[in-house]
Amino acid sequence: MSPGDEPYVNGVRRQLTEANIINDVEFLPNLNNEERYEFLQSLSILSVPAEHKEAFGIYIIEALASGVPVVQPNHGAFPELMNITKGGIIYEPNEPQALADAIESLLLNPVYARKLGSQGKKAVIERFSIERMTKDFLKVLDEVIANQ
Repeated sequence: MSPGDEPYVNGVRRQLTEANIINDVEFLPNLNNEERYEFLQSLSILSVPAEHKEAFGIYIIEALASGVPVVQPNHGAFPELMNITKGGIIYEPNEPQALADAIESLLLNPVYARKLGSQGKKAVIERFSIERMTKDFLKVLDEVIANQ
């Protein structure tokens, strides 16, 4: 959480307090790598119903690398990531029932959820590992040099 995020987080805390559910929520700002891994391993599903169209979503890759299936809105980079990884479900954005249905479908079918998590983990290792990214970057550099 950056200082710029504090007003938003404080607003969320106020809303949760007013709804009398603040004790049902745990805030985990700025986890180190080990804490992030432990957190991701504790999840059944990760869903960040982002309203804006994210260009990548590193947290999606981190969740998938941990074998956690994801449920994300059908915009930004999420559809492409789900197409590549097969590690989650896409739902129509700004439709709370569609989000709830997607999450429920995984919670009620843990075998399917584990399958998505496994597919996602495998794809992330194959497509987004540092070794693969380095190899692909060097290939692009070679092409640039060859075309000069």
